[in-house]
Amino acid sequence: MVDNVIMPESVSVGFKGGPRFITLKVKSDNERITRLQKTVIARHYYSWSQQNRDAALIGVLRNFFYDRRGDFKVFLMKDHTDFQCVACQIGIGDGAQAAFQATKTYTAGSNPYVRIIRHIKAGTLVVKVDGVTKTLTTHYTVSATGLITFTGGNIPAEGAVIMIDCDFYVPVAFEGDAFEPSIPYSLPEVMSIDNLQAVEDIP
Repeated sequence: MVDNVIMPESVSVGFKGGPRFITLKVKSDNERITRLQKTVIARHYYSWSQQNRDAALIGVLRNFFYDRRGDFKVFLMKDHTDFQCVACQIGIGDGAQAAFQATKTYTAGSNPYVRIIRHIKAGTLVVKVDGVTKTLTTHYTVSATGLITFTGGNIPAEGAVIMIDCDFYVPVAFEGDAFEPSIPYSLPEVMSIDNLQAVEDIP
């Protein structure tokens, strides 16, 4: 279960990482490699490896780690390298379907990947049908898991393109229950942390 607790951006900006698939490779006797895709949904992994940072910033991170009880509680984190949907198409109307899940599609032209967006930042969602901006509660509602449902009389017509703009968060938990900063060079005003990890929580 995801708490709607958001990691402070001053801390989350220090995490690096992104999507990771799992591919199995089997090598035959003649050195030919066969690849098998074990996961079709990418899981996002992040790590904080920071040296000689302001001890006050590490303190903010420590407080958050205590609040989450280490690995125990899932939270929301901004991935500063990928946190926006801009003109993301989430569906095409058929005159009957009322609900559309928020998604973001990544493509290089031949093999698109559709990522489900469940945690939309409050106040950032813009929904458009055939380029016309719709109004929250009047034309549609949005659930806590990113499901956009059009109200009666406002269901997109057949062929109408539904698009969204929004900012979003990644649900993650710390990987492990240990928080281990160090003080380099006997300077108490700075601290370092090596490889504190956070891993996406996938329903």
